[in-house]
Parts: sequence; C-alpha cells; structure tokens
Amino acid sequence: MKLSKLTLACLVATAGLSTAPAVHAEKSDGFEFHGYFRAGVLFSENDDFKRAKFPASKERLGRLGVESDSHFEVALQKNFENDGGQKIRIKTRAAANNAEYATNQLGANADATNSEIGMAETFVEFEGVSETGVVWGGKRFYGKDNYIFMTDFFYTDMSGTGVGIEGVELGGNKWDFAYIASDDSGDTSFWGDSNNIMHALHAGVNFGSVELHAMAKYMPDNMVDLGFGNGPEAFAENGYEMTAIVHTESVFGLSDKGFTKYIAQAGKGLGSGNLLGGTLTTYNTYKPGSDYQSWLTTGTGCGTSCLKAVDENDVSLRALAWGGYFFENGVNIFHSLQTQYNDFDNGDTDGWVSAMVRPTFPISENFFIATEAGYMYNYEDRNGESKNSYDYKLTVAPTLVVHSGFGPSPEIRFMASYLDGEMQDGTGKEGDFVVGIQAYMWW
Repeated sequence: MKLSKLTLACLVATAGLSTAPAVHAEKSDGFEFHGYFRAGVLFSENDDFKRAKFPASKERLGRLGVESDSHFEVALQKNFENDGGQKIRIKTRAAANNAEYATNQLGANADATNSEIGMAETFVEFEGVSETGVVWGGKRFYGKDNYIFMTDFFYTDMSGTGVGIEGVELGGNKWDFAYIASDDSGDTSFWGDSNNIMHALHAGVNFGSVELHAMAKYMPDNMVDLGFGNGPEAFAENGYEMTAIVHTESVFGLSDKGFTKYIAQAGKGLGSGNLLGGTLTTYNTYKPGSDYQSWLTTGTGCGTSCLKAVDENDVSLRALAWGGYFFENGVNIFHSLQTQYNDFDNGDTDGWVSAMVRPTFPISENFFIATEAGYMYNYEDRNGESKNSYDYKLTVAPTLVVHSGFGPSPEIRFMASYLDGEMQDGTGKEGDFVVGIQAYMWW
C-alpha cells in the first residue's frame, strides 16, 4: 500500500516501531546502517516506586507508559551490483536477546556485561535472477510489516529460516512465496521430539488496497511437556490460516483526513491460538492470542514450548481495525480496535476484546503532549465455568522530539499512567500509578 504523504509524515513523527524498519536498499552499490532502540524505566506507586515489571498488556491497552521492556537492534547491509545489472543485498541484524535475559528488558544500569546480544537476521537478497521479484534465502524477519505501532502488535510474524521470492508479478498482481522453518527458541534440545522443526509454506498477493495471505504448517511429532507431571503430550501436527488486510485512505469511511486498516484472520490447528498469523518465534509466544496458552507459558514449567500446545481442531478468529485521523491544526488521533476468539477442541472457549486511542497535541516544533487511553475485556468458558475480567489505563506523556528532516525523529518521553480493572472473581484490582521516562529512536 502507498500511504498518503500526510499519513506518512504523521507516522514518522509519532510512530514507534518495535524493530528497526524494513528499509529497502538503494538501487546501487553501497553500505547501509539501520537500527532501533527504546531505553527507559518505569516505577510503580503501589510498590514504593520500585521497578514496574510489565505492568499491563501493551498490545491491547496501548504501549505508551506501560512499555517496561527496553530493546535494541542494529542492522548492517552491504549492496553489490554486477556488470549484468543483477543486485545483491547482504543483510544482518544484531538484537537484544530478550527471550533469555531479563536484564536486557528491565535492567537500568549501563554495564554492557549485563546485556546479551545475538544475530536475529542473516540473509541475502538477489534481484535480477528472475524477471520480476526479489529472491531471498537465510534467517530473517518475515511478515513483520503487518504491525500496529501504537500497541507494538505484530498480527503476522512468520519469521524463521528459509527461502522465498517477494514481489513477483503474476496475472498483473504482485505475489510473495516462501518456505520457512522455525523452532522453539527456549529449547536447545535437538535430539528428541521436544523441539522439532515446524515447516511453513506462505503465499501472499497484493491487489493494491487488499492483501491476502495464506499459510500451511506441518510439525512432525509435536510433543510438549506442560509441566503437570504427565510427561510429553502429543499436540497438533498440521494447521493452516488465512489473513485478509484492507487498506483505506479514510477513517471508517467518514473522512479522508487519515487512514484505516481492517484485518481479518482465521486459523485451525497450528494456525490457532498464539500461532494465528505466525511461526515459532519468541514474540508469538508472549503476544496476546489465547489466554489459556498465555497462562501455560507464564504459569507452568513449559515456557516457550507452550506456543506449540494447540490441538488439531482448535480454531481461532481475530479481527482488527486501526488507523489515524489528522486535524489541520496538527492534532492527531490514532486508534485501534482488536479482538480474538478461541474455540478449543475440548469444548472450552476464551477470548478478548480491546480498544485504545492515542491523541497527540503539538505544542511547538520540538514538543508535543501524547495521551493514551485503553480498555480490554477478557472472557473464558472452561470446564463449564464462565469467568471474565477487565483492565483499563490512562496515560499522559509530554514528549521532546527533534525531526531529522529525512525520516527518523528521536523522542524523549516523560510518562505517567493510571492502571485499574477487575479480576475474574469480581473483586476490584488495586489501582496503580506508574511513572517513568523513555528514549525512543529508529533510523
């Protein structure tokens, strides 16, 4: 999709990407350096202003003021062009190992010995070996351009190691095809069946304002030990999913001073739960999807392996609508509506609905005030018992910004949030006041 200049300008000025943006290489030889970081700290009033550790679900309530997990990435790229006009792009990306080391996310000291870094991407692109499109191979982020920046929510994350072609023209439209292999990032045992490869085939087509994506998945002997003392149990070995994305240059069809994206997703088996829209990645393990899977991941001993704990007949549905409205006076209002419903093979169900809005108010060239409000409702029907809960947050974030004039606009944020809600047993949560600072930058 080609966004309007107004939309792009507002996204650049106010958006935060949780990874360095996927900037395409220049059509020439050269070297490129890209990166991303967010570094900050949050404090909880309820805990005597000690560290606030993951105070709320940022993917549903909005990330502003509750994003306690710092992160960094550095991407290096070398470009070549041969005498025949064929182009080579060698891409690498080093990133914080947040899956294994909490000090990367929650640590506040400046001691590099308390941070761990690894290679997130190592792949190559060939342009000119086919009449159209770009051929790639290696380990890479894939599908992470389908992203809601206000909530840091990737509704597709099909990353892994594989091979594919992007942008090949067939029938007047551009298509993507890929094979992707992925496995459990938290399991280094490669000799049994606890960490087998998940094979995924992806096909996507861009019709201009509409994108369609399909993925089929296969994982032989998908064995997961849930930590209940029963040993490894067998789960789904197959799955599939569909994603439809509609891009519009209007706000819910009411005004052309902005944009809205509509997303619908459905999956079964290995395409359900937290695997809807994705492969085996650390991000997919912890993102909102199935509340039952989230409980398994954090409340039992199986950890990241719980991402694979879906049954053949589990079915999930997800719908999202997000975008922004831009006033002529510089005020912007970004919004996101999200929901997911999970129907399990054993007859249980769970799901959630969330909404957030982020109005931003410019004060001067280098200062604006961002505000954010979010609400989420969780429900489940398990073993014949129905439960529900809700959470909400309100955030104010005065922000200093300097625009580079060619894209990047680093920000320094001062944030204050109020969090509250109700637990599943109907008792109110203890409201909390969270304050903090954050530096934010991509280039």
